[in-house]
Amino acid sequence: MSRIVKKEKIVADSFALLEKRQNQLNLLLQQLIQIRSYSGEEKQIVKFIVNKMNEFGFDQAFIDGLGNAVGRIGAGPMKILFDAHIDTVKVTEDEKWEHPPFEGKIVHGKIYGRGAVDEKPAMAGFLMAGQILKSMMNSNELPFTLYVVGSVIEEDADGYPLFHLIQNENIKPDYVLLGEPTDLQVYRGQRGRMEIKITTTGKSAHGAHNQQGVNAVYKMTPIISAIEQLDKNLPIVEPLGKGSITVSQVVTRAPSLCSVPDFCEIHLDRRLTLGETRESALLQLQNLVEKLEVGASISIPVFEGKSWKGTEFQQEAYYPTWLLDENDILTRAGMKTALTVLDAAARLGSWAFSTNGVATAGHFGIPTIGFAPGKEELSHSSREELNLADLLTATKFYTLFPFVLSESIRS
Repeated sequence: MSRIVKKEKIVADSFALLEKRQNQLNLLLQQLIQIRSYSGEEKQIVKFIVNKMNEFGFDQAFIDGLGNAVGRIGAGPMKILFDAHIDTVKVTEDEKWEHPPFEGKIVHGKIYGRGAVDEKPAMAGFLMAGQILKSMMNSNELPFTLYVVGSVIEEDADGYPLFHLIQNENIKPDYVLLGEPTDLQVYRGQRGRMEIKITTTGKSAHGAHNQQGVNAVYKMTPIISAIEQLDKNLPIVEPLGKGSITVSQVVTRAPSLCSVPDFCEIHLDRRLTLGETRESALLQLQNLVEKLEVGASISIPVFEGKSWKGTEFQQEAYYPTWLLDENDILTRAGMKTALTVLDAAARLGSWAFSTNGVATAGHFGIPTIGFAPGKEELSHSSREELNLADLLTATKFYTLFPFVLSESIRS
């Protein structure tokens, strides 16, 4: 049976334990960085994490049907989910790293390598927080159920790993904490995004007789110009900022380089601010195309993927905007926890990039926030580095936060 535990005792006991185990925490992050885990190639790191969960005394640890690493601590009525995606983008040959990207080199209190920001620190912190919780209390004394998820394939299909967990594994949390980098601030949302294709068709002809053909590229040209103007006029809605639309790829088809192309397709990256939806973004483009009277089709592509476990899946390339109210009980619990571990007020913010929150908050409407060490702008770069003191601070947050949230809900 769960019991009420005073926050002061949690702070004193857990923080003291964490400071004694800081070297273990640093080593854990180093080990995670040393395991290469590109999207779709996460088998080794998933098994490592599940083994650590068992070693640290988690009540349950398993690999789900997609290939996510999932652990559980406690069995209280309130369900909290901590998520850190454990896949990374690839290291390319032309990237210049100060230290080898899979060495996890520690120099002057900083650790370097692929995933040192995005987002293996949170995974290390979650695991260590779980170990501390289990060493301090019996599971049946905890007033919550804590799920710790090392999610896979997020870099290729943001949101899908948690969509799978909730939809297919029947794990339905009441609250979610994301481990995407926030530089130790509390983040509560992100712009959405979607991918869109616009296609024009024409009639092929020999270049020497081009008047006999209909050039699909020429039909597309005014559409591209109009999209450039549309981007300039998209609204700015704080706190998420401005929506945007970018032509990111142009594909043409012709029988040869001496022919009139009969096919042209552009790929659009559309970023959605507050108030913008899948439907409103499509309607803008439909109106634009109709006004130009050039004849074009508009569609949203479907991403088809396969996890390391061989599980195939499909996902429409639409990732909703989401923003949690600054006065929501989850936001306030995050700010209260941050105040304790930082000894200063945290800043509320939002991510510029996309996260698994597009599933939890955007699709399912589950209150979601984020807190983690690391600067967002270092993600996916050869400059990924982390101050290890910040890792300790974040892990204190992860240990304390479930109790602060439980206390907030009771009161």
